[in-house]
This record gives sequence, structure tokens and C-alpha cells, in this order.
Amino acid sequence: MASILSRRRFINLTGISGIALSIPDWVLAGIGKVSSAKVLEASIDVDVNKVIAPIAPEIFGQFIEHLGRAIDGGVYEEGSTLSNAKGYRKDVLEKVQQLRASVLRFPGGTFTKIYHWTDGVGPKKDRHARPNLIWGGVTNNHFGTDEFIDYSRTLNAAPYLAVNMGTGTAEEAANWVEYCNGTRDTYYANMRRKNGNDKPFNVKYWGLGNEESAEPDAGRLQNVKEFTKEAWFYAKLMKLQDPSIKFILPGADDTWNEQLLKDMNPVCDYISTHYYVSTPKRDVPSSLFGLVDGLETQIIKMKKQIADLTPGKVTGFSEWYRFPPRQQAVKISLDELGIWEHEGEGAYHLENAYNWNHALGTATFYNIMLRHADVVGMATWAQTVNVLAPILTSKTASIAQTVFYPMVFYRKHSGDTAIAAIVKTPQIEMKDAKEHAALDVTATINSKDGSLIILVVNRHAEADTKTSLAGISNKYRSATAYELNAASVLAANDIKQPKKNVVTEKEQALSLPLREYTFKAHSITALVFKG
Repeated sequence: MASILSRRRFINLTGISGIALSIPDWVLAGIGKVSSAKVLEASIDVDVNKVIAPIAPEIFGQFIEHLGRAIDGGVYEEGSTLSNAKGYRKDVLEKVQQLRASVLRFPGGTFTKIYHWTDGVGPKKDRHARPNLIWGGVTNNHFGTDEFIDYSRTLNAAPYLAVNMGTGTAEEAANWVEYCNGTRDTYYANMRRKNGNDKPFNVKYWGLGNEESAEPDAGRLQNVKEFTKEAWFYAKLMKLQDPSIKFILPGADDTWNEQLLKDMNPVCDYISTHYYVSTPKRDVPSSLFGLVDGLETQIIKMKKQIADLTPGKVTGFSEWYRFPPRQQAVKISLDELGIWEHEGEGAYHLENAYNWNHALGTATFYNIMLRHADVVGMATWAQTVNVLAPILTSKTASIAQTVFYPMVFYRKHSGDTAIAAIVKTPQIEMKDAKEHAALDVTATINSKDGSLIILVVNRHAEADTKTSLAGISNKYRSATAYELNAASVLAANDIKQPKKNVVTEKEQALSLPLREYTFKAHSITALVFKG
């Protein structure tokens, strides 16, 4: 076997507790069977009185971009027998609705640097087709602002629009705000009305550019001081159109983030970070977890910068700005988060096949965000359909990939408030690779009914983990275990077999008091206690 636990070690976590896609060989091969895996031991001690923070529903967001088949041929496919009258793929929409996205981000991504929103409004026959200079091909702009808003509303997701700070202007961005949110008898608000939408869209979240520090991209503001000067101009014109909107500012490295927070903090509601991981050792699937766990380090580092450089409440903000400053503390937006194996198909090899090990990594990402609910205010998974996506399509079918299931699971079972947990877990020891915790754990409560939820990912490929439980009140009258799993960490769904699903879901009523529970190898579990 590629990863084994040769000796017990413990770590303590206190309060941080398409096209017919061919699956690469490394996704399906790499771990041999072990007939007698040892049962490991761990412990979880929850503290319902130590509240970390309310959980922002916005961490359960999604992202779509004009990139390959993410939109055209993904969520939207005109002329397909699988699409409805609006051009939305019905089979895809049904799956995206299951994700219960709280936020939907559009149109990019790097694509924002060449996107002019006026190309994508009005009668479709009159819209401007443009070469997609970023990702290749042609964008006909039949899926534009009005379609995006309609799709977001169909999902009951808050729309998040990122403006063009590359080839665009501050005036163009402000006009977009007027088009979306304007209520007066003005040019762009009337344009929206003419296009069939009398009521404003009330778009709350606006990204000022995307990865503006990236030197290879078709941007012009890679110097942070140049960026913040221009961003202030954008912010002023956009806020003067609608003072209630919230801004997401693009983060980068420590130096960039420090200057950005110093210069922009009065109007910086969120600072973004983009975080992608891939499996560094193809024959050791669990080597993925070291990079997944690195997200926690990134969040902790950014949290300190925010605390050191920005006041929780803005004071002394001049009335002559003619709009108010941010009203809450700066939060982190993980507005591109995902697993990016560089061996896919499609545009830039971004159509990835995911196995169950990737699902364990996905669940760990959500645990990390929940543990840091005090500073993580938003996340939009990159992306949604076909491109680094939980959903894959062909011309005749679509499938939910393995990573789809933990997304649905966490959105269904997570409580609304994060609480502290002390976890002692054995580590997975791997040859020529860093050791990683076998169990990844977070705990939450649901303030509406007082229920306690312990979310546990057993990332060990072969060993069950018998776990003692402490801190669970005697007031609870029922306990239920909800489990996701697959036959092995290498199991994967395949677009060539759209009716086959390798993921299993189990529900089991448990006897109280519950003093221990055995988490199955490579499982994702929610223990739910209700009064």
C-alpha cells in the first residue's frame, strides 16, 4: 500500500480543529489492497460553550466563467434537446440546484479582463460575438448579465459580478451597477427595463478585477500601488451608483495583501485568495492532503494581516465621499477554490476526472472553512460544470462527479455556528512524503434547534478509526450518523457510464449516550445530535 500508519502519532488541533472524458490512469490506480488493516484510535472533545463564530452561508458558493465548456456546452446549450426554452441544460440545472449554491460568481476569472458587459445584453441576434482572447474560441455572449441573473435566481443564489479592470474603465463598471441596481429614470436602468426586467437585480457583491497581480495575464495593474489607485476610482464611481454594494478586492502574496489592506480597507468588505491543489505524488493519493491542509495556513496568515492592518469599524471616513465605508470587519473570500489536476481534457486540460480521494480533499476544505468561520466570509468553488467541476456533461448526458457529493453533504448537514473541538488523531505516514492527520474534524451547532453536528473526514485509505467522544451533553434525545463513502479512494464516476454512481450514502440511528464511534476508512461522516 502507498500510505500506511507504522506507528501511532498524534496531533492536537485546539479550536482549529463533456466530451466523453477519459479518466487518467493515475486517478484509477495506485493503492494495493491490504487484507488486515489495523483499526486506529482517536478522540474528539467538543466544547459547545466555546463559540468560534456564526458560519457565513456565502461559503457555499459556486463560480462559472466563459472558459471552455463551463457555460456554453455546460450550464447553457442552445439548440440541445436537453435544454429548456431559455437554453439552460435541464439535466445540469437539476444537479446544480442540488448544490444549493448561496452565491454564484460570473463572468470570471481571468476572462473579466476582456469582458465588456454591454456585449451580453439586449436581443441575442444583436449581441457582439468576441474572440475569447484569454481561453480561446469565440464567446457569442448569448449568456450575459440578464441570463446570469435569471440563472442565479433559479438557484436562489446571490449574484456576484466581477468587473473588468484590464480593458475596461471605472465608468463602464459604474454603468453596470446602474444597469443591475438602478431604480431611477436613467439610461442604463431604462436599458434593463427595455430588456424585460423592470425591477432592479439588486446585485450586492462586486469584485474589483481578478488576480490583478498576475504578470502573465492581460492586465495592466500588476503594481499594487497602481492597482489601489485605480481601484479607489472604480470604488467611488460604483458606490455612487449604489452605496449598499459590497466589494471583493483581489489578494495575492503577503506584500500585495499588506499594501492592499492599508490602502483599501475602508471599502474592502472582502479580500480574496485563490487556492488550487493537485496531487503531488500520483502513486500516493493521500499526498493531496498536505496541500489541502495548506489552506488552513493561508487563512491563518491572512487573518493576522487583517487583524493587524484593518480596524473592525471604520472611523473618520469623510462625508465628502458621499457614500458610507464598510460596515463590518474585513473577511476572506475564497472566490476560487478547487482541485486542479493538470492532466484533464478540453480547454487548457481543465476538464478533470475526480476520484473519491478528491472528495475527501473537498470535504477537508469545507472543514477548514468552518473552523475559521470568524474570518472566512465567502467561497465560490471553481468551477461548477465541466471545468474543474463537480458536474460533467456530454452531448447526451451529465454526471455528478465524486466531489459533488461532499458539497451537497456539507450544505445539508453543517450547522450555522462553528464551535471548538479538541482532536487527537493518528497520522498517515507515507514513504517519502509528509505525514498528514488521518481524521479531519470540525464541530458546529444549529442555533435554530440546538442540535450538535460533528463533521469528520477519515482520510486514511484503509484503516477504520475508533474514536472516543467527549463534551456531548446528556440533553440530546437522538443521534444519527450520516455517511458518504465509496469502495476505495480510487473509485470514480465516468461520463461514459452516466447511470453508474460509485458513491454510497448511509444513515444510521445511534444509541445514546454515545461515547465512541468508529469512522470507516475513507469516509465522510456527520454525527448529528438533537434534543
